[in-house]
Amino acid sequence: MKRVLPPLFAASALVLAGSASASATDSQRQTYGEAMDWYRAQAEAGDAKAQFYYGLALERGAQGSQGDADRARALDLYKKAAEGGYALAQYRLGVLYQIGQGVPKDLAEARRWFGAASDAGLREAEFNYAIMLETGTGGARDPKEAARLYEISAGKGVRQAFLPLGILYARGEGVERDLIEALKWLILAERAGADGVHQAMVTVRAAMEDKDQAEAVKRADAWRMTLPE
Repeated sequence: MKRVLPPLFAASALVLAGSASASATDSQRQTYGEAMDWYRAQAEAGDAKAQFYYGLALERGAQGSQGDADRARALDLYKKAAEGGYALAQYRLGVLYQIGQGVPKDLAEARRWFGAASDAGLREAEFNYAIMLETGTGGARDPKEAARLYEISAGKGVRQAFLPLGILYARGEGVERDLIEALKWLILAERAGADGVHQAMVTVRAAMEDKDQAEAVKRADAWRMTLPE
């Protein structure tokens, strides 16, 4: 039977926000405490999902401390969950190694964990990994794979992927050069409010005929994200 994790952070948020009555506060505290006990037990039993969420509670100080010992324990739980294949833990480790929080900054390790979470289909990881592949951060450049992942993450609702994808199409880097596709993605980036898109659009439009610009607008209008459930 598939186990359902208790609503740890829903309960946590209620406790942190406070309550209008003492009885409600006591009830929330009991619910939260029960959830924490469940997560702790499941984490100790080796459940990767529970390891991640219990680690997150420790890192955020949801048990009321947030000391160095809690953060170290959280990191240990993230690593166990990540090695157990849990994508959110892999992504969280990637972030921590990328910014050097709780661990020495290590871009190669960040890239490794973003890549693992990307392989699992986590859209945020797909985008972050694509950036590292495009720029050669933490390893060799791979603009072809970067373009593929930008398009996948864009389709899942990561609007930040529109601009770099448009630029890759404009340059013909990692993909066959296609100014119509480039302008389509730049139009979508502009509609999403991306910074720095204006000059790219001016440059691309200057190299296109009116009919091709109209086709790009048509494609942008027709494009739809396949948002995750």
